[in-house]
Amino acid sequence: TLKIIGTVSLLISIFLFIAFVSYLFTWDDDQSQVINRGIGFLFDNDKENQVSNLLGRLGAYTSHNLIYNGFGLASFLFCTFFFVVGINLLFNRRVFSIWRNLKYVTIGLLIVSISLSFLFSFASFPYGGRVGDMISSWMIGLMGNIGTAALLIVVAACYLIWQFNPSFHLPERRTTLPVQEGEDTA
Repeated sequence: TLKIIGTVSLLISIFLFIAFVSYLFTWDDDQSQVINRGIGFLFDNDKENQVSNLLGRLGAYTSHNLIYNGFGLASFLFCTFFFVVGINLLFNRRVFSIWRNLKYVTIGLLIVSISLSFLFSFASFPYGGRVGDMISSWMIGLMGNIGTAALLIVVAACYLIWQFNPSFHLPERRTTLPVQEGEDTA
């Protein structure tokens, strides 16, 4: 049973990845189809309502809701979560920590979504999604553009340190010994 759940989880990861990548190129064409029809769009087999997403109506609907209405490009982190769960369950051992990945994905969704919305607020593509747009607008109203930018830089740096734990080393200071008279310096 766990291997079946792992396989399904890997397939969900691949499905989401293909649907999201396809959405990057077809979002403008498919958006009007998804918005106007709602969930009934999935069950309508009308030839006039064709979508361009590689994974059809389900791919267009899922991508639209997770990217446009959700977290923007940060939604790609869902793919990593399902991939980690799938690998662990399929191989029946802990290859990656699911709980650590869940923490990184949850915090990363917010940070990446808000940052992309702040950086690309002028773009027509929903880089940060509606969640990022909403929080970014609130933060700009609260702290202004400079305060929001400063906070996002600090939070992004803290997130990268928390996730990757880099070690920072200052170069050691080289001390030069004074040359004595009569010594050859070569």
